Amino acid sequence: EAMEQQCVSIAKAGVVASLPARCSIIAAANPKHGSYNMSKSVAENLNMARPILSRFDLVFILRDRADEDQDRMVSNNIMNLYRKSNS
Repeated sequence: EAMEQQCVSIAKAGVVASLPARCSIIAAANPKHGSYNMSKSVAENLNMARPILSRFDLVFILRDRADEDQDRMVSNNIMNLYRKSNS
């Protein structure tokens, strides 16, 4: 209700109120089969129903192309930072 109608209904102790809701929602999802297929729609890749996906104003796709050298360099950097902080 908060996302669709931008209000929240509350009924407590016989008092019924409808309050305006203003919020931002950030969500993250991984592709259905582990990698994004550019020939499919966003809804198909995320295995998410279109009515749910349509409630988001913006959708950003972040793709990570497989690059063994780059991945090794990033992981080594993270591990070196971790080792330095624990010594």
